[in-house]
Amino acid sequence: MLRIAVIVVATLTLLIVLAVYGPGALNAQRFDPTPPDPAIDAFFTRPAQPLAREATDLSGPEDLEIGPDGRLYASLADGRIMVREGPDQWAEFADTGGRPLGLAFAPDGALFVADALRGLLRRAENGAFEVWMADESEGGPLVFTDDLTVLEDGSVILTDASLRYGYGEYMNSFLEGEQSGVVYHVTAPGRYEAVAEGHAFINGVDHDPETGLVYINETWAGRVWVYDPDTRVMEVLIDGLPGYPDNLEFDPQTGFIWVALPSRRSAELEALHPRPFIKRLSWRWIQIAGLPPLPPRPVMALAITQQGVPVHALYGPDDAPFGITTAVPFEDAIFVAGLERDGIDAYPVPAELP
Repeated sequence: MLRIAVIVVATLTLLIVLAVYGPGALNAQRFDPTPPDPAIDAFFTRPAQPLAREATDLSGPEDLEIGPDGRLYASLADGRIMVREGPDQWAEFADTGGRPLGLAFAPDGALFVADALRGLLRRAENGAFEVWMADESEGGPLVFTDDLTVLEDGSVILTDASLRYGYGEYMNSFLEGEQSGVVYHVTAPGRYEAVAEGHAFINGVDHDPETGLVYINETWAGRVWVYDPDTRVMEVLIDGLPGYPDNLEFDPQTGFIWVALPSRRSAELEALHPRPFIKRLSWRWIQIAGLPPLPPRPVMALAITQQGVPVHALYGPDDAPFGITTAVPFEDAIFVAGLERDGIDAYPVPAELP
């Protein structure tokens, strides 16, 4: 009997070790994000309805950006970059041949693109795209080129969301709790340096042209950072967001920072982050049974001051399988779109928060 018991225990131990560390195991990391702040979550209670729906035939407008010509630009899943020529009138402006995500215009009017499949691109006057910093598939260092902003000196602050997972693999990054995101300062083609490392899916980025301060979203951590390129100091601006922040947009007219939140936080999955061993075991069950129900993905965006104080909360219906990844003040409304949504919606500007 003792021999049988030893064999059983040894077999079970081997199975557990294989499940936790064997082929296909999750490389779970310890991660302790700040829980959602109930005071911020309370702002998202009264759903609004969109003023208009546009370009419903356009798929995956991940980012919206106002150009120097005062028109709105959108990056699509099929590689095209579209420009709005009037109400519900969109035309093709460019095609990167990859998957454009973040868009930003330089002071000289040149369009820069964070392309998830190609890297950091700059559009030349003849319409061709020059590679400033390449994706790993093209021999460069970038793995998940995400978003960018072009500073007044023409240099670029660029986010590489993860050094472990590329485009389309964001759920793997989240479940693992990995923190390999990098912020780069790119000064010319092929000239760059990492100015911040070790972040949990570092994402949306924009800056204030007057102060030069850069604002950056860390998605899985539910927080926004402020970075000073002069001092190279990076500090938390706001933490405990009720959703996972994606793109952000600095509005020079108001000085507010609009943060798009494509999904509410998952308390069930985040509870596993501080317990890597349990998370590894849970991963095996997920491989068999699939993910547990994911949190709601309504239209959500939060406007904050440059001191991190919430001032507007946009909350719309959960009428699509994916939430919004961008929210931009434009023509006295808030235009929103998403990585896995079709079309672009315009919402009324929410009332100012108490």
